[in-house]
Amino acid sequence: VRPFGVGLLGYSDQRAGRGVLPMSTTAAWQTLSESAATMKRLHLRELLMDEARCSSMMVEAPGLILDYSRQKVTSRVMDQLLDLAKAAGVESKKQGMFKGDKINETENRAVGHVALRAPKEQVIEVDGKNVVPEVHKVLDAMAAFSEKVRTGAFLGYTGKPLTDVVCIGIGGSYLGVEFVFEALKTDPQAEAAARGKSLRFLANVDPIDVKRGLAGLRAETTLVIIISKTFTTAETMLNARTVKAWLVKELGSEACISKHVVACSTALDKTSAFGIDSANVFGFWDWVGGRFSVCSAVGVLPLSLQYGFGIVRQFLDGAQAMDKHFVSAPPETNLPTLMALLTIWNTTCLGYEGYAVLPYCQALVRFVAHIQQLDMESNGKRVKMDGSACPTTTGAIYFGEPGTNGQHSFYQLMHQGRVIPADFIGFKTSQNPVALAGEPVSNHDELMSNFFAQPDALALGKTEAECRAEGIPEKLVQHKVFTGDRPSLSLLLPVCNPHYVGMLLALYEHRTAVQGWVWGINSFDQWGVELGKVLGVKVRKYLSAARGGSGDASAFCSPTQKLLSTMLTTPMSPGHTLSGGSTIMLIRAREIFDSRGNPTVEVDLCTESALFRAAVPSGASTGIYEALELRDGDKGRLLGKGVLKAVENVNRVIAPKLVGMDVRQQAAIDTLMVEMLDGSKNEWGWSKAKLGANAILAVSMAVCRAGACASEMPLYQYIAKIAGRPTDRFVMPVPSFNVINGGTHAGNRLACQEFMILPTGATSFKDAMIIGAEVYHTLKSCIKKKYGQDACNVGDEGGFAPNVQDNNEAMDVLMDAIKKSGHEGKVKIGTDVAASEFWKADIGKYDLDFKNAAGSSPAMQKTPDQMIDYYKDWFAKYPFVSIEDPFDQDDWEAYSRFQSAVGNDMQIVGDDLLVTNPTRVKKALDCKACNALLLKVNQIGSLTEAIQAATMSMNAGWGVMVSHRSGETEDSFIADLVVGFWTWQDKT
Repeated sequence: VRPFGVGLLGYSDQRAGRGVLPMSTTAAWQTLSESAATMKRLHLRELLMDEARCSSMMVEAPGLILDYSRQKVTSRVMDQLLDLAKAAGVESKKQGMFKGDKINETENRAVGHVALRAPKEQVIEVDGKNVVPEVHKVLDAMAAFSEKVRTGAFLGYTGKPLTDVVCIGIGGSYLGVEFVFEALKTDPQAEAAARGKSLRFLANVDPIDVKRGLAGLRAETTLVIIISKTFTTAETMLNARTVKAWLVKELGSEACISKHVVACSTALDKTSAFGIDSANVFGFWDWVGGRFSVCSAVGVLPLSLQYGFGIVRQFLDGAQAMDKHFVSAPPETNLPTLMALLTIWNTTCLGYEGYAVLPYCQALVRFVAHIQQLDMESNGKRVKMDGSACPTTTGAIYFGEPGTNGQHSFYQLMHQGRVIPADFIGFKTSQNPVALAGEPVSNHDELMSNFFAQPDALALGKTEAECRAEGIPEKLVQHKVFTGDRPSLSLLLPVCNPHYVGMLLALYEHRTAVQGWVWGINSFDQWGVELGKVLGVKVRKYLSAARGGSGDASAFCSPTQKLLSTMLTTPMSPGHTLSGGSTIMLIRAREIFDSRGNPTVEVDLCTESALFRAAVPSGASTGIYEALELRDGDKGRLLGKGVLKAVENVNRVIAPKLVGMDVRQQAAIDTLMVEMLDGSKNEWGWSKAKLGANAILAVSMAVCRAGACASEMPLYQYIAKIAGRPTDRFVMPVPSFNVINGGTHAGNRLACQEFMILPTGATSFKDAMIIGAEVYHTLKSCIKKKYGQDACNVGDEGGFAPNVQDNNEAMDVLMDAIKKSGHEGKVKIGTDVAASEFWKADIGKYDLDFKNAAGSSPAMQKTPDQMIDYYKDWFAKYPFVSIEDPFDQDDWEAYSRFQSAVGNDMQIVGDDLLVTNPTRVKKALDCKACNALLLKVNQIGSLTEAIQAATMSMNAGWGVMVSHRSGETEDSFIADLVVGFWTWQDKT
């Protein structure tokens, strides 16, 4: 046992690792110890000046380049390391592994993961039997099964295709597979093959992992893979039973299990007892260690279901290509051997305990987690194969993070704190190339600039003299000195595709094995995980008894007894619930009637603690580019306007996918509904043509209301939070009152749809409401006096609809009412022209008398330029501040000319033009068509997209007016929306 302070080679400090190996080590180790002492005195700046040395340390394998010139080694040290490998019998052990010898001596097993990707003609014998044919038999079975599932030949219990796969396994049954899954997710070929499918992993026995793993899934489309060789792994089997209970509950019968659960196991009796069809159990062998099992059924089955077996075959072929290189290349050009020896040099000889794996590729986001298990579980050993104590230290502490994420996380420590050797992994080409016009380099080149710069920065550092030469103030010089001399190697591959992902996996597998062979340990057992499991069983038994009112904790040490007691007796804090009232437990939709007597959708959403309700408004005049409001179309019921289809889409499609999700995930839930569950698109984006914008929006609004409660905020404040607006202060809006109706909303001859008053001179919102009410009632008196009692009828939206013949006449009456109410000077005028309603495309003109049954006169038919002059006359005569939809929804040129002419002084609002659609907002910004957005959430169909449209508009300096629809409900959601969005004006 080494005393405190003793390093890997004896007594050491962090940077130097000074000391000598114990005398019990071999001559090869002693030679390396002496060389280590010499190399510590040489800085990498000196080593990198030797061109011949650097060239000799650039090694190529098929498609891969390894550069280890930034390691603290010379050619002489490399020869010594190769001699060490020779003395350790690495070559014979390698050949033994490929022949099927039982090199895992402590478990008396072969180490056969290379057989999992061997070509059919290769011979690898275990116990005198060639196992390669058996491997290919299982591969063929998985290829056939995955194809049946992917094509719909194998269906679920209710006859639905199985599109969602949940993989239940832990450790080696999870980490490596997830690494490959993530690595291929954005590969173009794999991404195309996976369209419409999902793969999830359930590993942790924590019930939170179950919740996350099943969130949003429908049982009838879910296939579960249970991965356990013996079907006894405690964590895996508890998760399996939990998911089985969910399937049975959702599908109503245990008979569903044979259609929804398959297994990777050898325990056919146990899988059969679980309810799994034996034809759907795919075996693997005891000569496949868990952390080396990615290429077995453990990885091949789920990956084939997600990407198709053809993609997986490419991955296996890549791994086999590295196997071929490893078994045949001489040690001095053998990539796994060289990388293993350099790791040994850094950890055992130079005394560096940490090791960073730094992939400059986001697709390798889970690669480091796999390497942590692969290397640390394999080589974290204290005794040699024969049971004697290791005379040297073994293993390293692995960590890492993809690309520039790591640079902004832990590179500070690597540059100016501890010395941590590193592997930099990069790719010549990106899976997803992006090159923006005007940018000096592509996105991938920007990433790779860091890939090339960081190893040099670590190696060379920055001296005091260099700092002073740059003019750095003297008091900061020491802060900005980088000592450098920090070793790394660089691995460059062509592209992160299935083939090279397979090569990378096999490279690190063989690197791990070589390290173990040199250290003389067994890299293929893992006794270190057993003790905690055994003690865990004891704790489990105690908790079971204690929860039942008994239980004896005396067998545990005193601190554990106290912690157990605290866990079992400490009450939860007041007001706390197990999941905070934020989990969707139930969603139900129904058909209700709006203020015009037309059907619309209402949704109830239940969390653990409350019910939240939302109802969708609907419009009388709708722009042709609005997201689809789904109606039944059955003329025999409610004139075809029923919404039972939309209701069914909520209850049968949306609700099952959202149950279990957190209501505070507004954007994620909206995206799931819009892009995954609906998925319909047109030239302007997501059209909601499958489920209906009314179905999606009702749920989106209910989720928002529940999210506000879960966040303990008023709805308007929560909306401000998720929209990125200030949440500590708010501004009440200027209300825009629709007081005179025309267009399609009224039976008079007025062409313009709405004339509005805006009390801009009010001192408060309450004052504005008073002014609006007084003008409205005064207007009624003026209309009655001038046109008679019958003229006081109102239109769809509550505005008066007097039988006036001309727009100017209507405004004269309105100005008279404003004056008589005593609010002249405080009230401005706005209008919603709704010009699309009277645009005559066949003659290219706007018909201001389009409701005249006898036909309009030529004088009432105007070109776009004549309409501009017509509006200018209004603005000169009346106190206008806002005009909405002055032209047809496709007349972009007229809008642009109008904006250029009057936009500096007048708010030009796009309603039918923009339909709250971010894509149309962008076009309007590009062609300068208007300067304000009319925001109606039901035009676009989700709160998240409405936020996007509003944010784009406000960022461009536009105004935003939140609007009602003519078919309203008792839901006051838009009142909170206008305050939370900070739009400062609303239309009612």
